[in-house]
Amino acid sequence: MIGFGVQRTAAWRVGALASRAPLRLWPAAVGPRTGLLHTTAAARAGGQPAGNTAVAPADPTLPGLTLTFFQKAKGYLAFYKQGVKALWQNGKAAGGIRQRLKDGSQVTRAEFQIHQRHPGDRLRLVPFGLLLVVFPEIIPLLAALFPKACPSTCVTYAQVVKMAAKQDARRQALHRQALQRIEAAGLGPSDFATVAALQKAVARGNALFALDGLDGADLRLLCGFMGAGGPAAGLRTEWLRGGLRQHLEKLAADDALLAGEKLVARLGPVELHRACQERGIPSAHIPEPRLRQALGGWVDLTQTSRTSIGMLPIAWSRLVLLSAAVKQ
Repeated sequence: MIGFGVQRTAAWRVGALASRAPLRLWPAAVGPRTGLLHTTAAARAGGQPAGNTAVAPADPTLPGLTLTFFQKAKGYLAFYKQGVKALWQNGKAAGGIRQRLKDGSQVTRAEFQIHQRHPGDRLRLVPFGLLLVVFPEIIPLLAALFPKACPSTCVTYAQVVKMAAKQDARRQALHRQALQRIEAAGLGPSDFATVAALQKAVARGNALFALDGLDGADLRLLCGFMGAGGPAAGLRTEWLRGGLRQHLEKLAADDALLAGEKLVARLGPVELHRACQERGIPSAHIPEPRLRQALGGWVDLTQTSRTSIGMLPIAWSRLVLLSAAVKQ
């Protein structure tokens, strides 16, 4: 049995909640301008974090908005300018957050997300900022064509959903591969269907549940599904192993913060999609209430069973029990 990520995530000072009764895994019900909170009208207007990020204008692509062409164009420009400003402010906050984490101090989820996302955002800031200054009128087009080239503070709801749809489609193919893989390992979907069944499967010591024992094919499968380790197919086995380990540890820490701050019901649309995608939960064509239910189920599971099951088996369960009804 692997208590995956428990010791190292303790450094984040975000310990697990008390255990509860076993529950069924994954019900059929199925970014940063960090910490986007859901407060009905506020969320639909691009609702903003309690935390260290700048207040942003409405995302012109949020569902339920009716805008003219000129209103949308003006909204895009304001959104991207404010996104760059938020990124700059995140950069100023990032150093202090990093030092507090080294000292073992507590951080909020918004601060944790700044710490996780800002290094990548910083690499995208210079080219994106220059384009915004020199060719602001083509930024929406470039962002639509190359959303991964945008800093996370400048990614719209529509872009997040578009990227999620592509990842969800890839996950369907990986799900089929996973079913073949667990069958070869002497397991079946029923071994992942409930917490009790998964605990028994882990206790039998199957090699699938030992991170250090996974081969390159298993690592590529899991990294591709969870979105860990970069372009998984082209990386060396040990890099994939390290990327998956880091991703699962990050999720364990983030889950504890989501639970501790009771944020699942309050995340804004963009942050909700991002949180689901990081955990292998399809989101592109799923209604928001079902996304919150699925994310809440994941968080409850990791907080009650992470120490007895481990993060790696939970990730396998998400992959094996992926709903075949996801729209592609």
